[in-house]
Amino acid sequence: MCDLGIALTIGSTLLGAAGQMQQAQASASASKYNAQVADMNAQLSDRRAKDALERGAQEEQKKRQEVARINGAQTAAMAANGVDLTFGSPLDTLVDTATLGELDALTIRTNANREAYDYRVDAVNKRAGATLNRMEAKSAVAGGYLGAAGTVLTGAGKGYQQYKQGSIGSIQ
Repeated sequence: MCDLGIALTIGSTLLGAAGQMQQAQASASASKYNAQVADMNAQLSDRRAKDALERGAQEEQKKRQEVARINGAQTAAMAANGVDLTFGSPLDTLVDTATLGELDALTIRTNANREAYDYRVDAVNKRAGATLNRMEAKSAVAGGYLGAAGTVLTGAGKGYQQYKQGSIGSIQ
């Protein structure tokens, strides 16, 4: 009967160790998958940053073209009416149009850069998350091996104790 108890202890120990290893592998696989997802999301954020800059450059260019058209129309209208464009209010109007238009174009550029920066920060955070997930995967595997080794040692100790108790009990 003592031999059956020792066999059950050994079997339980081995099953426990195998279960810990399986759990560690499943945890590692999940962490690796999460790392891949985070890497893909980081790439998407990088693409969004690039897109924001490209859209901003296009909008900035459109704004400058729009201001040039407005400035040209103002110049043509004033010149058609015989207004001297080299001083006074007509010149101020043309300068103000150009200045405000340039400020608008620069605001568009600044906003595009801010949007791109936010996407880049997001990408960095996602890459950091991916790195953390890969570290978790390695830790899960190492922890599984250590846990399994601990289970085996605990089981071996119990089995040895049962063996010793069985030996002492059979001597008496």
